[in-house]
Amino acid sequence: MVKELITLNSGKVNEYLHHIDALSYGTNRMLSLFLGEFDDGSVLIDCGSSLDINRTLRYFNKINVPLSSFKYLITTHHHFDHVGGLWKLYEEIKKHNPDVKILTNTITKELLNDFHLHLKRGKRTYGDLTGVMKPIEESAFQIIYPNTNYHTNSDDLENSFLFHSNGSEVELVIYDTPGHTPDHQCPGFIKEGKLDFIHFGEAVGTIYHSSELVTMPTSMPIFYNNEKYMDTLNNLEKLTPLKAGFGHFGLVNGEQNVRTLFLEHKSYMKKFREKIIKYYKEKPETSYVLKKMESFLLHRTDLSMDHSPVLSGISLGIVYGMMTSLGYREIPEEELVYYKKFYSL
Repeated sequence: MVKELITLNSGKVNEYLHHIDALSYGTNRMLSLFLGEFDDGSVLIDCGSSLDINRTLRYFNKINVPLSSFKYLITTHHHFDHVGGLWKLYEEIKKHNPDVKILTNTITKELLNDFHLHLKRGKRTYGDLTGVMKPIEESAFQIIYPNTNYHTNSDDLENSFLFHSNGSEVELVIYDTPGHTPDHQCPGFIKEGKLDFIHFGEAVGTIYHSSELVTMPTSMPIFYNNEKYMDTLNNLEKLTPLKAGFGHFGLVNGEQNVRTLFLEHKSYMKKFREKIIKYYKEKPETSYVLKKMESFLLHRTDLSMDHSPVLSGISLGIVYGMMTSLGYREIPEEELVYYKKFYSL
């Protein structure tokens, strides 16, 4: 159904899967959502901020997916741009299906309801574009423990959820992928023994290029942990998905294309870290390191800095986050409590 290297537009990409451009921050190519439309229910992976929910609901209406069909709302991680509007979406869907559940892990659940420090940090960079977050009732959640077996043999996976599409079985699986954040998880769909699709979220970098298989880091503070992140890459390398989604942004089509991009990112992250170490030794100032890193980053996107107000903050964030992971910068004490708590679990 889909021929292009990287799918950027909203629409159906196979018999059951939709890619949705959330149009976050009022522009395109900022956040991807994924809708699984099955014979026995629908699932949504990520939802965007509270500012994105009405657009997403309009997409469901446009393609005639009833809100009563939704069985699970699935998270990749707690960040406001991915699931900050989950409270709003849940409340709307619950009117049509009181049994709908937020399928997530214990850490994401806690951070979705203890969001004040995270949202405060987000507002420093993005202002009111963060939207609003509100607590979510206890009964909304179905807690899972993401798989730590990185394969597609459902008999040996710690959890999976069976759906059907045109008579074929499709299993929803969720893999444990910490590093970008301690709660990060990657949902995927297994069909006929193959990983038909996986949503990498921010576990394998970001794509801000429309036609080249190049990535940028996702080393945002405060929760980025380089050791955990690289361990996750080693684990995900065992998988061979036919399609791979990226939170920022799009869908990479074809097993070989996904593999090429994956290995490119793994190599790039090692170089990215090495360069930050090098420039910090030259001059231990954030502004200096950031300036030296710009040429290593900006050629990897075909979006201009004028495209979105968030892009200008991304370079600083990923550089500062790696510096923090290296111990060059300290995490504020009030946030360090969370970092230590969740990475010790």
